[in-house]
Amino acid sequence: MTFLEKIKPHLLSDDILIQEVVLYALHDYPLVPEEWTNELLKDAFKSKDKQSTILLYVENQTINEEGVRILLENIPLMDPSERHLAFRLFNQIEPELALKYKEQLQTFVPADRWSLYELMLTGTEEEVYTEYGKLLYDLDRDTSFQHDNYIKAKNLAACLVKKGWVTEAEIHTVFQENLKEAWFSSNGILTVYMIGLLKMEQYIPLLASLLNRDEDVLLEEVSVALIGFQSDEVVKEVAPYLRNHDSIIYAASVIENIKSDYAVQVLRDAYRSTKELDEQDMLTESLCHHFSKEALPEITEHMKLEYSSGLVDIEQTVYSYFSILGLDHPELRIWRKVAMENVMDFRGEPEQVNSLSSVPVRNETKIGRNDPCSCGSGKKYKKCCGK
Repeated sequence: MTFLEKIKPHLLSDDILIQEVVLYALHDYPLVPEEWTNELLKDAFKSKDKQSTILLYVENQTINEEGVRILLENIPLMDPSERHLAFRLFNQIEPELALKYKEQLQTFVPADRWSLYELMLTGTEEEVYTEYGKLLYDLDRDTSFQHDNYIKAKNLAACLVKKGWVTEAEIHTVFQENLKEAWFSSNGILTVYMIGLLKMEQYIPLLASLLNRDEDVLLEEVSVALIGFQSDEVVKEVAPYLRNHDSIIYAASVIENIKSDYAVQVLRDAYRSTKELDEQDMLTESLCHHFSKEALPEITEHMKLEYSSGLVDIEQTVYSYFSILGLDHPELRIWRKVAMENVMDFRGEPEQVNSLSSVPVRNETKIGRNDPCSCGSGKKYKKCCGK
C-alpha cells in the first residue's frame, strides 16, 4: 500500500489524536489530493472540536473552487476570534478563482490583494517585474519580516515562472551571487522558490548544502523545494545533514516527506547512528510519518526509553502509527492516555483523559510545537522559537 492508501481511512478519524498526526504527516507533503482538502474543510465545520486544528494544517494544500465555496458558506458561522484561520487559506487560491468570487471574497481578502491579482492576470512582463522589484526592496529594507509582502512577492514569483518570464540563466546568476554572501537576499530566497517550481534537479546538491544555514525563511523554501522533487536523489544528498545537530530538524522534515523505501532506510540508519535523545525523538517522528512497518524495530526500541525531548509529541505520534497500521502493543492505551494528558495540560483545563471521544479545541493562548510560530516567521514553532 502507498502512503496515501494507508492513511486515507483515517483522514476524518473521530479520534482527534490520530487525525492530528495524519494532518501533520500531510502538512508538507505536496501530493495531497484536492478532494481530501475539501473533505477536511467539511469536517472542520462539522465539528468545533476539530476546526482550528484542521484549518491550521491544511494551509499548504490547494484550495480549489469547491474549497472556496465551503469556506464562504461557513466563515460567517465561525467564532469571530478564529476566522483568521480560514482567511489565511485564501492565500492558496489562484487569481482567476479569486476574481471569479470577488464579490463574496471582498470581506475576507485585503483590498490591496485585488490589484495584485489583476496584475498577475493582465500585467505586462515589465509591470510584473517592476512590482516584484518594489516588494523585494521593501522586504530587504524592513528590519522585521513582513509576511504579507512576502506572500505577495511569492505570488509574483509564481506568475513569472508560469508565464515563462524568468530564464534559467537569470536563476543561475541570482543563485550563485547569493551563495557568495553570508545571508540570502529576498531575491535569492524567492529564486530558491522558483527552482522548486521549475523542478530544476541540477540544483539538488546545492539546495541540500543550504541546510547548514541559519536563515529561517530560506530554510523553509529550501525544504519545500527539495520535498517537491519527490526524488531519492534528494534523500541521498540530504542524508548527511541528519548527522548534524544544527541541520537535523529540516533534514528530517525533508526525508520524512519523500515517501520511498530508501527514505525510510536512511532515517533508520540515522536513528541507529545517533546517541542524542532529542535527535532520536525527531527521527522516530519522521519514521512514524512514513507509516512503514520496516521502521517498527527502531520505533519499538525508542519507546523503551524514559526520556522525551519535548520537541515531539512522541506518545501521540507512536500511538497513531500503531493504530493506523493496525498493530498491537501492550502499551498502546498507556501512550494514548499520556497523549490525552498532554493535550489537556496544553489547554490548561481538567478533562477526563481516558475518554475515547475527540479532544476539544486547543487554547490559542498557547502554541503547539507544530503550529505556526507566533513571531511571524511563517515557520512551525518547533523549527523556530521552540528550538
